[in-house]
Amino acid sequence: MKKFSQSILILLFLVSFTFGTEKRSQSELFSYIEPKPGAEYVKNNSTIIFKPAPVVDLNSIKNSKSVTISGSIRGNYEFSQLYISNENVFILKPAEEFVNNEEITVSFLPEIRCTNGVRIEPFVYSFRIQKEKLPVHPLAGLVNEIPEARLNELLNTDTGELEGFPEITVNYSNNPAPGKIILSNIVFNVQIPNTPHLIIMNNDASTVFSRQMGGQIFDFNRQPNGRFTYFSRVRGKYFELDTNYNLVDSFYTGNGYLTDIHELRVLPNRHALLMSYDKQYIDMSLLIQGGNPNALVTGLIIQEIDENKNVVFQWRSWDHIPITDATHENLLAPEIDYIHGNAIELDNDGNIMISSRHLDEITKINRSTGNIIWRLGGKMNEFQFPNDPLRFSYQHGIRRLLNGNIILFDNGNYHSPQQSRAVEYMLDETSKIATMVWEYKNTPQIYGNAMGFAQRLENGNTLISWGSTNPTMTEVKPDGSKALEISFSTGVFSYRVFKYNWGGNVTGIQPVNNEIPNSFSLLQNYPNPFNPVTKIRFSIPAAGGNSQTVSTLLTVYDMLGKEVQVLTDKQLRPGNYEVDFAAGELSSGIYFYKLTAGNFTDMKKMVLVK
Repeated sequence: MKKFSQSILILLFLVSFTFGTEKRSQSELFSYIEPKPGAEYVKNNSTIIFKPAPVVDLNSIKNSKSVTISGSIRGNYEFSQLYISNENVFILKPAEEFVNNEEITVSFLPEIRCTNGVRIEPFVYSFRIQKEKLPVHPLAGLVNEIPEARLNELLNTDTGELEGFPEITVNYSNNPAPGKIILSNIVFNVQIPNTPHLIIMNNDASTVFSRQMGGQIFDFNRQPNGRFTYFSRVRGKYFELDTNYNLVDSFYTGNGYLTDIHELRVLPNRHALLMSYDKQYIDMSLLIQGGNPNALVTGLIIQEIDENKNVVFQWRSWDHIPITDATHENLLAPEIDYIHGNAIELDNDGNIMISSRHLDEITKINRSTGNIIWRLGGKMNEFQFPNDPLRFSYQHGIRRLLNGNIILFDNGNYHSPQQSRAVEYMLDETSKIATMVWEYKNTPQIYGNAMGFAQRLENGNTLISWGSTNPTMTEVKPDGSKALEISFSTGVFSYRVFKYNWGGNVTGIQPVNNEIPNSFSLLQNYPNPFNPVTKIRFSIPAAGGNSQTVSTLLTVYDMLGKEVQVLTDKQLRPGNYEVDFAAGELSSGIYFYKLTAGNFTDMKKMVLVK
């Protein structure tokens, strides 16, 4: 009887050992892991980011030693763990940098349980650290756009009190769209007199705001929250100015990557999308006959940082796009800039699109998994171009328009003849068809071999900044006729030019009726709760006559009092108004909206439920 009982106990132990753990694939356990399994050229001070799938019990990760990190050279690594609930992201931050060329192993242990209480079988993966740290400079992203000799001048020359404000000429004006123009002035040849400025000006080039800067400035822009951002070459990162032009914040990439100049997108939740250029020594003889065995190759890194500058999403071209996909780069050269990203767009579905100049490609990337959704243009093009067989060449910029189409600036480096244009495509993302619906080529031809941008304005006009040429910008109407043309002096350029209409006519805000209210009011939003769009109404009474305007500020805040979005910051006439608040990129929760109009202030609560 005793022997029988012992046999039963052994059998129960074996059953519990066999069936007490559950084998799950990586994709079942984690929707996203970075660095990816098998990744190479990983930075020494990278964090490890992962998003558990719904099947995983989060508390089993938070409350136990469920993950270990070890290196083939240094051994076990101590690390701190951060969980960001609104992103469902775990970030592991090693206490020490990884060693060059070290293989790193990450082990997810059986302490992790599924929501049914069953432990997972150990899941182990590895990646390799870069062979060596390489010095990079804050204008790395301009290599192959600016001649190297000129680039070195930019890197080694600071401008100070020189010739003052740049010369700006209005070449042509015919009823341009209302708004303020945002730009900054740079030179490729520092022998040309130029003092860098942040510039906001009217259509007649009269100055609204300017600030002399101590070094080259790129990508001066106005973000959706109403604040202004620019990249400082001297400081190597982006800075943010509030609506009174006070310095309030900065943005920069993490994980050891240097911030690139080309693009910053500040999201409504104060996250930001940025890019970085990453140089690595690679044996190109393994990829192409005659390749350099020690070529210095530049890849692209895309990051999303949260409001605390944590990297919550990272995408590396090394993991997804082969070097041989470059269209016109000399793959036998000792240095290869194979992808050269220059724009990021948050798409309507929450994923991102990037523009890569040296791929001749717009790439759509799943922002949850990091996987490529589709590739438009270039060697690996998936789309038909039925009425634009030349497609685009060495393009700059990508934006999704309100009509669902995309617009970009086609530099046209490898068109014959070389000519730049703005071009709009209607994309059928299911059948993979890109139909050109509009383009603008100037007469006589304008060719900007580098930089540039195309922006669709509120009234339907298109603002084209021509990059490294003159004129600096042209605004054209839908029929192709010119509305405005402005130039810096010869040899002075702007990386990109933008126009926005604020402080005047209201964009996104509509008068509800023609009645003039007797008092200020801020009404409850509707619907409430909402997902993802709600309407906010408010009233401004007449004071001193119906023509008098009132300074009106409507702002959304989160539970912690952090500013989420400025819905309007304008002078409004008396009337009843309605504005849409779109919260597609925000997390569920309680938010507040505050109206300040003249001496009137009121605040109300709204609930976002997803």
